[in-house]
Amino acid sequence: MQKLIKPLFIATVLTAAFNAQAVQKDITVNANVDATVDMTQADGTALPGTITMQYIPGRGLSTYSLNTKIWSNSATANINVALVSAAQLNEATSGTAVPLKVTLGADLKTITTTPTPFTYANLFPAGNTNGSSILPLKISQTTLAPLTTGTYSGVVSLLITQATTQS
Repeated sequence: MQKLIKPLFIATVLTAAFNAQAVQKDITVNANVDATVDMTQADGTALPGTITMQYIPGRGLSTYSLNTKIWSNSATANINVALVSAAQLNEATSGTAVPLKVTLGADLKTITTTPTPFTYANLFPAGNTNGSSILPLKISQTTLAPLTTGTYSGVVSLLITQATTQS
């Protein structure tokens, strides 16, 4: 009996040691990569996927401002920035459209569906290693005016490309 208990005890201890409880956690990681050009917040973090514009009753929507940087793999190519489609908010129930104005840079260049050129020399005065100069991105109501009560939403899609011209 003594000879049987000892191996049984060892087998039980080994079974318990190898049956440790575990949990597996999976994290899906995604990245949109364009090896030529990108835009981030001024600190290098991704642009927000959603923003909320503040409404001032009797006045209209307050301008939303975000400091950004453009990154490029070229040490000479100019950059073009355009809207994919006209920027606007639409009220969910009535469909009322509120046109938006988008500007970029300290000189407040208006961004439309036609490419707006930014010269390499102005964007990257210290080279492209640390990204461009800080570029304020501003989104505002085109014509400041009161809006009717409702939920407004829309998408502002920026298209940033390297120009075929160089500075």
